[in-house]
Amino acid sequence: MRRNLAIVLAALALGLASPLAAQIHFELGFGWTLVGPSMSTTYVNQYKPALTPPDRYVDSSASQTVRFNAKTTYGLNGFFNVFFTENFGLQVLADYHRPSLGGSNDPYLVGMEFLAFDDTPETYDRSIEWENSTGNITETTFSLNALAHFRIADHLSLNLSAGPSVFHFEGQAGHIGYTYFDLALVGTTYELSGGTYRMVVDFGPETKYGLNAGIEAAYEATRHVIFALDLRWFGAPKADLALHVVEDEIITVPIEEIESRIGLGTLSVNPSYIRAGLAIRFIF
Repeated sequence: MRRNLAIVLAALALGLASPLAAQIHFELGFGWTLVGPSMSTTYVNQYKPALTPPDRYVDSSASQTVRFNAKTTYGLNGFFNVFFTENFGLQVLADYHRPSLGGSNDPYLVGMEFLAFDDTPETYDRSIEWENSTGNITETTFSLNALAHFRIADHLSLNLSAGPSVFHFEGQAGHIGYTYFDLALVGTTYELSGGTYRMVVDFGPETKYGLNAGIEAAYEATRHVIFALDLRWFGAPKADLALHVVEDEIITVPIEEIESRIGLGTLSVNPSYIRAGLAIRFIF
């Protein structure tokens, strides 16, 4: 009796599974994207430059605001779709892009007050023109989406998908200013000298969790090949990432001393973006 029941249940399971398996199909593809990043942030650099020797020091100041805006760029993506029925399935999606950073900046203002030969305070002030920002941010996003498929013509379909995403990103940006001063006794007068470094800083890596949602128009060119055009939004919370000065042979002052003197802080990074993509998919 038990054996007969087992045979009947197995037959029912196979009977139900066969139509379902017949509907399952897979799509594997890759594409090219045009990415519009959301990152637009500023870094305020304010500190008191040091003087060597320190016994002639009275006061000092340095200040600047540096702007970092991510530029529109191209990217790549790859995806794997599994359809369990004709209209519904799951999508694994991976995106990669590396936008450059730019932004115009105000002059870098620096001043030093020191004691001259007769202990009379003297003041040095300078306004340094600061070039546009440079840099890049590298971002990779992985998503797991619910996928809905709607056929609107013989060879044309509309796909809607949305789900959670993992954002992984890091970057470099420039330039942050650092000024040092030296005071030397030449004859009967003190002469002030020094220099200003234009430093590159890095930030990250960091991982954030967010969401994505998109719409896609898909054209079935052949039985096994689909061309698709999609528009997709990716959203994640901003991250305040610690900055670190990138070592450069031009910089002779110890990096730790520079970071401590200027109180190098954090940069607010927004990993969200919107993109349009052109893709090719293969059905199997």
